[in-house]
Order: sequence, then C-alpha cells, then structure tokens
Amino acid sequence: MRRTILDAMRNTLFVGAALLAGCAGTVHAPYPPIRADLSPAALERGAAIFHASCESCHRGGDAETASGAPLRELPSYMGRFYAANLTSHAEAGIGAMTDEELARAIRYAVSRDGRLMVMPSYGMGDADLAAVLGFMRSGHPLFTPDSVPAPPSKFSFFGGIGFRFITGNEPVERPASGIPVPPKAATREYGHYMAHDVYDCASCHTDGFSPRKTEGDDVFAGGMAFVDPEGRNVHSSNITFHETGLAHWTLEDFTRAVRDGLAPDGSVLRSPMPRFRGMDEVEARALYDYLRSVPNRKNAVKGARTRLTSASVRPDWVAEEQSAGDVPSAKTSVKGAEEEVSAPPAPLAQTPAIPQDTPGEDAHAGVTSSAPTTDSGATTRTGPGATHKSAASAPSANHDAANTVAPGPSTLASKPAPTRKPRPAAPKVDAPALFVKLGCASCHAPGARYHDRLAKVASRSEAELVRWVRNPEQFLPGTPMPTYAELIDEKTARALVRWVKAGGPGTLPSTSR
Repeated sequence: MRRTILDAMRNTLFVGAALLAGCAGTVHAPYPPIRADLSPAALERGAAIFHASCESCHRGGDAETASGAPLRELPSYMGRFYAANLTSHAEAGIGAMTDEELARAIRYAVSRDGRLMVMPSYGMGDADLAAVLGFMRSGHPLFTPDSVPAPPSKFSFFGGIGFRFITGNEPVERPASGIPVPPKAATREYGHYMAHDVYDCASCHTDGFSPRKTEGDDVFAGGMAFVDPEGRNVHSSNITFHETGLAHWTLEDFTRAVRDGLAPDGSVLRSPMPRFRGMDEVEARALYDYLRSVPNRKNAVKGARTRLTSASVRPDWVAEEQSAGDVPSAKTSVKGAEEEVSAPPAPLAQTPAIPQDTPGEDAHAGVTSSAPTTDSGATTRTGPGATHKSAASAPSANHDAANTVAPGPSTLASKPAPTRKPRPAAPKVDAPALFVKLGCASCHAPGARYHDRLAKVASRSEAELVRWVRNPEQFLPGTPMPTYAELIDEKTARALVRWVKAGGPGTLPSTSR
C-alpha cells in the first residue's frame, strides 16, 4: 500500500515536471508584418492606448519610465511575475527588438525568445497596433533608456501546471495581419472592439484564466481574482447592467468612472482598475451602449461597493468653473468648502478691483457665483473677463457728479447708509476627514505604498499642488490617481494641500499590516 502511494506521488511529480517543462518551451506564433506609424495622429492614438492598457503594468509606482515592475496583482500561488522593461535600452529594454517582434508580443503575448507570457494578448487592428509601436519608438520620456533589466518571471509548481493546462501552451489564434479597425463612431461595433481588443475589459471582468473565457456566457460578469497593492484580495466587478452590476448607471456615471477613476458615489475605483484618460465622448458612448447590449448576468461580487438603485444620490459634482480670483457671494453653491472664514464685504466705495488670474494658478475653481447687486443698481459680475461696475467707478456716475450740486448736511442726514448683513461664514474644510474620504489615505497614509512620496511636496508650490490634486493626469497621463476636479473645487483643494504640506498625513493611523 505504501509503495502504491509513493509511486502515485512520484508519477504526479513526473507529470508536473513535464508540464512545467512545457511551460518553459517555445511556442510558434507568426511575426505580424507591421511597422511603427510615427505620424502625429498615430502618435496621439498610440499614446492614448499605451497609457490606458500598458503603462499601469510596465511603469512601477515610483518610476518615471516604463522600465518594468512586479505584477503584484496576480495571485502569489501562481508564482512571481514581472512586466518587461520597455525602455529603448538595447540590452535591458526593447531597443534592439524589431517592430515585428514587438508586434508579436502584443498580438500573441509571445516573448522575443518564443515563450508564452503571462500578459493579455491584444486583438487590436493593424492601424492601432502600428500606432502603439510608433509611440513606443517616439522617444517619449517614458522610454528613456534604463539599463536595469526586469527580473525573470517564474511559475510556482502548481501555477505552472495550471497555466499549461488552461492555455495548452499555445498562443491565441488570430491573423498575423489584415485585422481592421472599425470606423470610430458611437456604435456597438466600435464598443465591442474597444472592450475586447483595445482596453481588454472582457478579460479582467470575466472570471478564469482561459484565453477563450470571453466567448462564454459569463463575459463581463466579474469575479476575476486580483491582489491590490496593499496585498488584499479583490475581485473584478460585474459590469453587465444587471441589478448586481451597472444597473442605474448613467452615461455620465460610466464616463467619469472609467476615465477619471471615480464611482458614482464619489469613491475611488479599486486597484488594479486602470484609468482610461484618453477615452473621448465617442468611445465612452460606444462602450456604454455595447455593455448595455450584453446579456445581464446576476453576480453579486464579493467586496464590491454597494450597487446603485433608482433612489441613489450622487455627490454634488462641481459643474461650473470660474477664475481662481473670483470670490463667491453669500448665495454661492460651493461644492466643497472654503478653507478660511470669509469676512463681511467692505463698503462699496472701498471695494477693490477684481484680482487678475495669478500666473501658475489653476483657473478651474469649480465655484458657481450669483451676481451681487449694489444699492445704486450697478452689478458686480465675477468670472474671466468680467467687468466690475459700481456707483463710485462707473463713468455715468462720475459725469452726473460733475453736474450736480453737492448735497448738504440735511440731505445726507435724510438718507442714512443701508445696513449690510454680514456674509455667512463658509464651514472650514476638515482636511483629515476629506483625505480619508477621497481615498488618499489608502495610498499616502503612513505605511501605504506612496506615503514616502509626500516628502516631495515641500519643494512644490501650493498652486502646482492644487492643480495636481484636481487634475493629476495633466502631469502624469498614466497615473492611477483619480481626477478630482469635478468633486472638489480649488479652494477645497488648497485647504487639503496646506494640510498635507504641514505634515498632516503623518498623523493618520498606519496602514501597515
């Protein structure tokens, strides 16, 4: 009996070793005859695709180049995996690779030495693939040569067996060339193309590792297992329009989530969900309509945020913009809150001129102001290019004063100055609570992966940091940080920045496990 068990174990190990050897073996995949397209339109398109689909894996959190990074989002039981160095370095990067070799890696997930890689294979059309190659060859700072090669990826024993069994150690079947790009339009056809072949939504939001899983009935139903940067197990969301998925999401909800990283309730989308910053309105509509056409699948994914209902309340998004120098009136609808208590307005004769936009300041204040009216009927109007009229400064008032007898004491006594009501003070920003509410603590609290990066804020101007907080994609297009411009106005962002510069995040509880 004992010998039988030992023989079974030996045979199992032998089969496992054979399967692992198969994983290490080379595969046969054609070289697409596609060359880099360096035209301006292609570079713009290639940049949008690379930032959305490639950068989050190939650029580490602290790196400024696509020099490779650990793929921590994959379960550890599968092994240790690293995204390749894509800089233009000849040995460590892709500098010595041909366009055809790069095209094969993208289209079939096959490495230069002919091995199947643990990465998505993209069925994007020839023109889009040429655009991505063009961007990678463009000399963009992301591809500045880095001489440090990415460590080799290694399967665990069981991870290798599973990968070999699921994939058959064969690349996906698709033509080497001749794949068209559908006409760009707000159509389901174009939405299908973006969801399956460019953004790879289908692979991440469908459970399992089979290359053909997106052809099954559970496509887009979510449940794919990942590990977030803090080491927590997470599962991809159900993005069909079932009640357990995206039911009740509007096009605006969908666009803001996919492009800016903010869910309809104002919370941050979970990592490793990328931000598709380059997605325009046409692509957003095409994706949205296509997903609405997919059969609804019931799947209440564990750990997913509370699903929307018809009665769900959205945040008070910042809808209108005005100059950074504008001052909100008592009736102002401020989406966040001012960081300082506003003083009562000065008498009309002492009202200063509206300050001009300060160089370097963000002009997107996100505040909506009503126009206060002076006692003489003149209107003070705020906003870019606005005029500022009052009884003391309007030309017609000066002309009348020159041709009118000055009033005597009795006249002045009979017209007492009107009593002005002080403007209600806006509440102060609770910066620590806002820092946590916006999801900043998950990345920047003590013990979090980007906490040390806050040391750099001391050398940055307040105005620059305000712009970074509201629109980080303008500084780093591939950043996973959400775009908060529609959620907090400039004044609120400034209060948050001052708290951060004063060392506030260091007082928060550590996120270390």
